[in-house]
Amino acid sequence: MTLSIPQRSSIDRFGVDWRGRTVLVVGLGKSGLAACRLLRELGAHVRVTDSHDSEALRASAMGLREAGVERVELGAHSPALLDGCDAVILSPGIPDAAPPVYWARRAGLTILGEVELAFRFCAAPIVAVTGTNGKSSVVTLIQRLLEAAGRASVACGNLGIPCSGILPSLPAQTIAVIEVSSFQLLWCDEFRPMIAVLLNLGVNHLDRHHDRASYIAAKMRLFQRQTPQDYALLNGQDPLVAGLSGQLRAQVVWFGRPTEDRPGLKLNPATCRLLPANLQAVLQVGRLLGVPDPLSAQVIREFRGLEHRLESVATIRGVRVINDSKSTTPESLLYALERCAGRLVPIIGGRDKGCDFGALAGPLMEERIRGIVLTGESRPRLRALVNGHAPVRDCATLEEAVDEALRLAHPGDTVLFSPACASFDMFRNFEERGRAFKQLVQRQVGR
Repeated sequence: MTLSIPQRSSIDRFGVDWRGRTVLVVGLGKSGLAACRLLRELGAHVRVTDSHDSEALRASAMGLREAGVERVELGAHSPALLDGCDAVILSPGIPDAAPPVYWARRAGLTILGEVELAFRFCAAPIVAVTGTNGKSSVVTLIQRLLEAAGRASVACGNLGIPCSGILPSLPAQTIAVIEVSSFQLLWCDEFRPMIAVLLNLGVNHLDRHHDRASYIAAKMRLFQRQTPQDYALLNGQDPLVAGLSGQLRAQVVWFGRPTEDRPGLKLNPATCRLLPANLQAVLQVGRLLGVPDPLSAQVIREFRGLEHRLESVATIRGVRVINDSKSTTPESLLYALERCAGRLVPIIGGRDKGCDFGALAGPLMEERIRGIVLTGESRPRLRALVNGHAPVRDCATLEEAVDEALRLAHPGDTVLFSPACASFDMFRNFEERGRAFKQLVQRQVGR
């Protein structure tokens, strides 16, 4: 992979010239690669470190060296790589306890996230969306809504397209719709969206955030640089979110309940009954951007969802099979259970992120639960929660889980793969997990 290096202005929106600066990029995933490319285009001296080593990473490292990246380190982190550095750029997956973060702090170096770096070279207005659940679908819908209205727009960020590869090249008339995770927000200092959307606040990533308060504080960084000329969209159904509104300087716009927003932004009770809160957020963003309600309603109505989000895969012997691999939290499983009617056989489990599974006990004990299939590292905790009403099956592999779920299900039932846990015990990410699930289901169809 050879990276071409076009010329661009090396001075960011705050007057900092990055040409000639020495920068260490930590993490060589999609975001790290995009940050390396941007920094080389700016004329910076770039170094890279990643604690992992694999054939794919070695291929990426070769391309980076061909593009002029000075030093690439795989399989470990060396403090010597920070010698002479002016700044450190962190990929989203890098925890704040990682050695390069400690060394950079001790040396007093500037530490930025990849999103923050991209923002400093972005001329386009930004709509940023965060929340525990529903971010990717909302970002995709907002971008499609703008597209339908004939407005230039792109979707990027945590849904798979790194900001560093998109934002610095956008003209001022294009709207950037960004999915931003709590990990990305941790290292955003100056990031300022024109419209900032907080969909909901559950409990997530307690393996990275010390407690729920830290997780919420990370989410609230989305609003920290907004001014009274900007907009903050908040979920009025979430008491915690509503309670945080008094801390914001931006103009607050509500969704999730009938509101007393100014004319043109009021949501009436019928709209709140018909549309889930996340879709109300899409409608409100459209209004702020001048998209007529009828067009927004049409785009929402025609949206068929994203891959791995309540995705219908097949019907096998009268049993509907749904792939909801994007479900990595208890809240996302609860949402999936609410959206699926009739008798269910959920497949749940994966890498335990320290979430509280207590809220699942009631819904998983309902009469409509035909059986429960457990898989992944979290099986012991989940089994203690769900033993009792329905048959519970422990499965060591996803293939066993699919087979067992289909054995438990009756014609007319639904097998719901909604793990409520991370995928990292068996897979690299939820996409790989979802694709593996769908392949296993298709094998069953073939039989």
